[in-house]
Amino acid sequence: MTAPVDRKSYFRAIEEEFVRRRGAPMLLSPRDWSLIEAWRGGGVPLRLVLQGIANVFDSFESRTPGSRRINSLAYCRQEVETLFQLYRTLRAAEAGAPADGSGEPPGRIMARHLGRLARRLKEAMAVASEAGHDVLVGTLASAAAELKRLRRDARSGAATPPEVEESLRGIDASVVEGARRSLSEEESAQMTSEIERGLESGTGRMTSEAYAATRSAAEAAILRRIRRIPRLTLFD
Repeated sequence: MTAPVDRKSYFRAIEEEFVRRRGAPMLLSPRDWSLIEAWRGGGVPLRLVLQGIANVFDSFESRTPGSRRINSLAYCRQEVETLFQLYRTLRAAEAGAPADGSGEPPGRIMARHLGRLARRLKEAMAVASEAGHDVLVGTLASAAAELKRLRRDARSGAATPPEVEESLRGIDASVVEGARRSLSEEESAQMTSEIERGLESGTGRMTSEAYAATRSAAEAAILRRIRRIPRLTLFD
């Protein structure tokens, strides 16, 4: 269990992440603040909101690269609430009860989420193909095939949530490795420099294991950003 996030930190984290991903400073509207309040009041975990924002921006940027921007947090509302529905359903399933009066099978909820991930993989494939990253295209095609199989198993009830998440970890790792292999020497050097700058201040306070894990996570995040590939997971 994680400690609950206080109201101020909850609001600040969402505002900072939205503004960071938008790429330009802006003030959230009263409607946006009301939406954050509704999420917090409804028990939506902060990590799900942040993941929803990341998912929306990643998808938007892959479809509409250029100067267009998302101008309202409301644009992320459906994604955040979909993730929260999945979260509640799977938690309830672990406890042996439906998440709400619908009693919708967890497998069907997972299958819908996997379908969204599959669409984002196809978007990433189109971007990689246009850029001539053939190795990455092949990796993404294999991942899409695995995701199709996993979606079928989830829908039929042949795969439990932990099994689906474990499979997604493996598929995600292969996609990240494919993205790494697609880098030019210049891109690889730029990524290394960015990681080292980001870790410079905290290196002395980390154990070797923590440093390796943090560096690996930073590398994966950069690869996802520059190759516009989704994070394949039920929850971040």
